[in-house]
Amino acid sequence: DYTPYLYKTTNYGKSWELITNGIDKNHYTRAIRADKTRDGLLYAGTEWGMYVSFDDGENWQPFQLNLPITSIRDLHVKDNNLIAATHGRSFWMIDDLTPLHQLSDAVTKADFYLYQPKPSYRMAGGDRRNELKEGQNHPNGVLFHYFVNDLKKKDKISLEIMELDGTVIETYDRKKLKAKKGGNRFVWNMRYPGFKTFPGMILYSSPNRGPKAVPGKYKAKLTLNDASVEQEFEILKDPRLETTLAELQEQFDFLIDVRERVSEAHQAMLDIRNLRKDLNYINQKLGEDEAYGEVLDMTKGMDKDMKVIENNIHETQNQSYQDPLNFGIKVNNRLAFLMADQQRGDYPPTDQAIQVKEQLTEELNGYLEAWESFQNENLPKLNQLLEDKGFQMLRKERKEAN
Repeated sequence: DYTPYLYKTTNYGKSWELITNGIDKNHYTRAIRADKTRDGLLYAGTEWGMYVSFDDGENWQPFQLNLPITSIRDLHVKDNNLIAATHGRSFWMIDDLTPLHQLSDAVTKADFYLYQPKPSYRMAGGDRRNELKEGQNHPNGVLFHYFVNDLKKKDKISLEIMELDGTVIETYDRKKLKAKKGGNRFVWNMRYPGFKTFPGMILYSSPNRGPKAVPGKYKAKLTLNDASVEQEFEILKDPRLETTLAELQEQFDFLIDVRERVSEAHQAMLDIRNLRKDLNYINQKLGEDEAYGEVLDMTKGMDKDMKVIENNIHETQNQSYQDPLNFGIKVNNRLAFLMADQQRGDYPPTDQAIQVKEQLTEELNGYLEAWESFQNENLPKLNQLLEDKGFQMLRKERKEAN
């Protein structure tokens, strides 16, 4: 007898009702479990796969997703996860049931929707996957589930991660989201942006990773063209850690400060190279004409002095990731390494780290002041020379670091 049999009682067993409408007549049942969050949400395991009901068993529909066709011998609901024990295919798990909890007529009729993320633990570790195995760890981050009923090539879609006051932490466009028509999932790694970069930047042992968000409440906004949906979410502290929230905040503030110092250094690198492009352009235009000898001498001298400042900030001889073994590193890389080193775990900055940051900041400020003085002294003179020769003046531009 392959007939599925599931029964429900509402009077403590005095009478029973068969609740198998929608389940294939040959998919005999092996397990049924009720969701712990949403009333009426049921899961059923059969000899030939999974089913789900949103109305307390009155109607069922297949819930196979990427699960192979196999016998479901047992089911377990833990937190917001559904675990299925199969026969001969190991076990299978849905990492996040919150979209099922939030489904409603209003949601399903919407053109697009961002589900409220479940609370997410801030934890160490990554999500590396061995492609020789089928198993995959639970994603390490905040899980954003959303759907788009219709997504055309011209449509613009983005996800903004924000602090509660509206300060934008990060914005992900359509390409980064890998958005497609239908259901989507995006995992935010809980990190703030890293430091500013520049073309050809080679740093030794200093990955550009911003600090992790401090446990607390945040919000996200999904925008499709001119419409948007906003949801709050919460990041939870790993309960196994003895580190306090105040200490995690101290670590975050330290890392952000170091990140800004690195960005300032790299902004100076960009400014120096932009000015060098302008000087090279002038040199190319003037050629070797003796009438412009004073201008050419000044541009060449400026470039020579700029190289000194540039190489004090960053080791420009480093062109590959092994070059620092020969040429060493400069203040920007030392700050970047400090940033990487002080987020290897969840702890406040050490006394030594604070001292190193102060020393490196003082050193960097000296180079930045030298760059500022260089511009203030040389650009007016060069501009005057150019103006006397009938050329348009160069402007001093100072961009703010992100």
